[in-house]
Amino acid sequence: MQFPSARQWRTVGQRFFAALGISAIPIGILAPLSPQWWDGKWWLILIVAAVAVAWGLVGLKRKEPKQSYEENVTIRLVVGDLFKQDASAVIGFTTTFDTEVPDVIAPNSLQSNFMDAIYAGSQSRLDQDLSIALAGKAPYKTVAKRGKTEVYPVGTVATLTASANIHYFCAAYTEMDVHNRASGTIKGVLNTLDECWDEMDKYGNGEVICVPLIGQGQSRIGELTPEISARLTAFSFILRTKRSRFASELRIVVHPTERQKVDLVEFQAFLTSLAGS
Repeated sequence: MQFPSARQWRTVGQRFFAALGISAIPIGILAPLSPQWWDGKWWLILIVAAVAVAWGLVGLKRKEPKQSYEENVTIRLVVGDLFKQDASAVIGFTTTFDTEVPDVIAPNSLQSNFMDAIYAGSQSRLDQDLSIALAGKAPYKTVAKRGKTEVYPVGTVATLTASANIHYFCAAYTEMDVHNRASGTIKGVLNTLDECWDEMDKYGNGEVICVPLIGQGQSRIGELTPEISARLTAFSFILRTKRSRFASELRIVVHPTERQKVDLVEFQAFLTSLAGS
């Protein structure tokens, strides 16, 4: 359970006193005109207070964050399924672009869900498309492990085309060791996001780009909490947009199971702060 933040309680207080102030206007006008009418009607005070409390508590309702910017772009955070957004998306991979489930890739990972949702679980089809997309991108070493052994640099992006307007940017931001344990860094995530924006600029046509909470699960980036992940993604997007507009909207998609890990009110405040930067 996620308790209201200090910012939310301040919002509740502001809305409560605003409601009291609005209620005081007709009372202040009518009281001098008919002072006897109010005699014995103490219950009106309770009604006004109850309405003010109810109006204040509406401030606790968590809306999905959304902010527009002068660069003619929008950033939204939505709770839902990444593969039901009808838009291009970033999919996290390791630098070996492994696809073998479950021996190398966890069955509950985003990458496994991607293969199920887009390739109907066909590893061979996904591997074929990855090989085509990686043609011309050179691996720089090999690693002796199960699965794929050619290692590409962190930040390598294999762009897969689903339709004229939908692309999947398979982005390598973690590395595999000889035991197939993935690990990464915040610097690697930021560099990879920069490469994704460049790929979007190259292949897209200013459409929506969806990004999950990068760096979670098996990527083992302990300092990259869901909250920080969402903020880093938004900040990276805005910085790149200031150079040139490559997408109409960044949509950060939070899976319903991770909904309580991101404070929507605080994230909205963060997005608002970016508008003034």
